[in-house]
Amino acid sequence: MAPKIVIWDLETSNLNANFGYVLCAGWKYLGDRKTHVIKIDDYKLHKTDPTNDSEVVKRMGEVLTDCDGIVTWFGGFFDEPYLNSRLLNHGLPLVPPFTAGTHIDGWRIAKKKLKLNSNRLASVSSFLSVEEKTPLNGPIWIKAMAGNKAALRYVYRHCEQDVIVLEQVYNKIRPLCSWHFNVNLDATDAIKAAGPLCPKCGSNRVERRGFRWSYTTKSQKFHCKGCGGWSLGKPERVKGLVTR
Repeated sequence: MAPKIVIWDLETSNLNANFGYVLCAGWKYLGDRKTHVIKIDDYKLHKTDPTNDSEVVKRMGEVLTDCDGIVTWFGGFFDEPYLNSRLLNHGLPLVPPFTAGTHIDGWRIAKKKLKLNSNRLASVSSFLSVEEKTPLNGPIWIKAMAGNKAALRYVYRHCEQDVIVLEQVYNKIRPLCSWHFNVNLDATDAIKAAGPLCPKCGSNRVERRGFRWSYTTKSQKFHCKGCGGWSLGKPERVKGLVTR
């Protein structure tokens, strides 16, 4: 069974969770066509208190609780702590912790593995020639915070597009992520026995490409023709080596 990976994003009224709230949350499951957006005015609470985001953060928390890994952009510094802050504020269950390998932050990949003038999602998506993020300027944001329906709809579409662009960028830069968790850990023995699988995308279009040598061991290098990623096999001790 393939792991359930959620690509997600928040749009908020303020950069700090004690001065703002979540306007909407967008997500999609990796490889699925449908993108979901849950909005603050979807719920009856919005009529009496347009700042009450409890139902939005509750639903987003449930989605993340029921997944195996997540993909964000700068989410380790913003989206995840913001969501947990709002959940805590409403006395709701927190999101389970994700390790660095199961929380794939595209911003971190761009920062460590690319050399661009900016690590913003808009800059990276433009560089990679994938779909563009929709612009979101201050006046629209202010109107959305005030409850303007047209501005809110624009923010919601912006969130949906962010998730779509994020998935496309992730698929492009995933080969560079050396800390990506192995997506094949739950594969059946029959599938594993058929040949090597790419640990990043799960493809069986993998070829052996020489070895990586250390002082006492060597490891088979694998190259995936599906996503373009590189991986290593188990290290083998070199026989007959004389050490001092």
